[in-house]
Amino acid sequence: MRFTISSPKPINATYKDAETGIIQYKVRSPIKVHEVISTITRRIDTDIPRRNSGSESDHSSSSATTSARFGHLAEIAWYIRKPSLMRFGGKEIDPETFFTKPEGVPWYGYPSRIFTAQDGKEYKWVGSYQYSRLKLNDGSDTLVAEYGCKSVGLLSKKRDPYLEIFPPYEHMVDEIMVTFIFVERLRRSRQDGNTVL
Repeated sequence: MRFTISSPKPINATYKDAETGIIQYKVRSPIKVHEVISTITRRIDTDIPRRNSGSESDHSSSSATTSARFGHLAEIAWYIRKPSLMRFGGKEIDPETFFTKPEGVPWYGYPSRIFTAQDGKEYKWVGSYQYSRLKLNDGSDTLVAEYGCKSVGLLSKKRDPYLEIFPPYEHMVDEIMVTFIFVERLRRSRQDGNTVL
């Protein structure tokens, strides 16, 4: 499963299925005075009924079946004067307890974060200047997902930024997306010389 990202800044972008060209996720991170809030929405299947007034015109409208609908998936609030907060799966999550920092990672390096997913397994995001990779944190180094920055084609093949999720981990795409946005914000902050979390 591969997503093409519409912007070099994944925390403000749309994510298209690379095969179909259909937008599956949207991420918006408007900056306010004392906070940045990243909102992640995902495409809703057309066979899921709309919440509306129930009038027949709503059900018979062709736009109701052909226009894409997006539902709220998660939110990450990055506060300056208080701890950050994640809202996902109907819960408020403290990132400082949900994520842990791997031992032995220098303070000046790119952020790495370990988390336990809903399947009970530990995963680790590892970042660098050009990419972020999600691996199983069991010593096997199994690659779960990978983010690659945009390439203009000078040193490597020209490509748009992408997020690829490898089999058999497509079932946890929502978790991967939410944790990726969190780690990507950290990675960007490190590049810009800011400190977050």
